[in-house]
Amino acid sequence: DSEVTFLIEGAVVKPIITMPTSATIRQLKKKIEEYTDIPISRQILSHDNTKLIDDFIINHYNFGPIPGIQLEVETDPNQMDVNITVTSPVFKVRLKVNQMESVMQLKQKIGDMWGIETKDITLWHLCRRMQDDHLLHMYYINEGSDVEFTRTGFP
Repeated sequence: DSEVTFLIEGAVVKPIITMPTSATIRQLKKKIEEYTDIPISRQILSHDNTKLIDDFIINHYNFGPIPGIQLEVETDPNQMDVNITVTSPVFKVRLKVNQMESVMQLKQKIGDMWGIETKDITLWHLCRRMQDDHLLHMYYINEGSDVEFTRTGFP
């Protein structure tokens, strides 16, 4: 059974996923869910402006080498406010955030809790350093997400 490696685009985090060509698009979505925690029901996948159908096998589509798959996440207005866990080497805390907040707004919440300047806070999610001007949803932050916190600039 041959395989195809996909670059999943659509946000700052761009997973690379390899699947057998005999797998279905739904199975690809399951792999994406395992990586991003985005439920299958909220994922819309497309390639070259064509929406991919869940029940079709990957081989149905004429993908080239390492095709870019566009992941669009359907928003759930009832789940814009989510609980996340922020962890560091010395603490772990649950915070409520809105997915439309910026990374800087999250850094400000953390800084206010512990008296740390935002310039000394670095946040990471899915092994990516989070940029201040990006919105949390661009990193697939959703209910139960874990964000890592590192502190710089202290004595």
